[in-house]
Amino acid sequence: HVFIDSTHVKASANKRKFEKKVVRKETRAYEKRLQEELNLDREKHGKKPFPPEKFEKEEYKEIKESTTDPESGYYVKDERTKQFAYSFHAATDEKGFVLANIVTPGNVHDSHMLEPLVQKVIDQVGRPVIVVADAAYKTPAIANFLLENHVLPALPYKRPMTKEGFFKK
Repeated sequence: HVFIDSTHVKASANKRKFEKKVVRKETRAYEKRLQEELNLDREKHGKKPFPPEKFEKEEYKEIKESTTDPESGYYVKDERTKQFAYSFHAATDEKGFVLANIVTPGNVHDSHMLEPLVQKVIDQVGRPVIVVADAAYKTPAIANFLLENHVLPALPYKRPMTKEGFFKK
């Protein structure tokens, strides 16, 4: 059994000393597999596949980069807690021993790091039977990745957050 979570560690950087920069958005790890699956399904139903340039849109976003510690990321927890930080993503066994870890800037979401972290555990220790994680990791792409690798996901139930009168997700 492998338990995965992350914690934020405050960087030694002044939150008021930063530069705004425009950077290219990173594509998610599962996006290429999703595109291939879409094209296979379209071909199976007699439609022509999407051209590759349809998916290759360059998207940009504006980020705050610390002038003191440029490797850290601007982390916003709530409207009062805003700081430059790092995220420490760890995978442990049932006794609490760290099997693998990854350190990222604080503005990287937890769910983006599960695949590389589980892959690191598989390479270094072996394939886990179950991966336990909190609600931040509960996405269809993560569940699919774990099931394809013959790992049982143990993710908590999360109540649907659909507005009253709308269709349930």
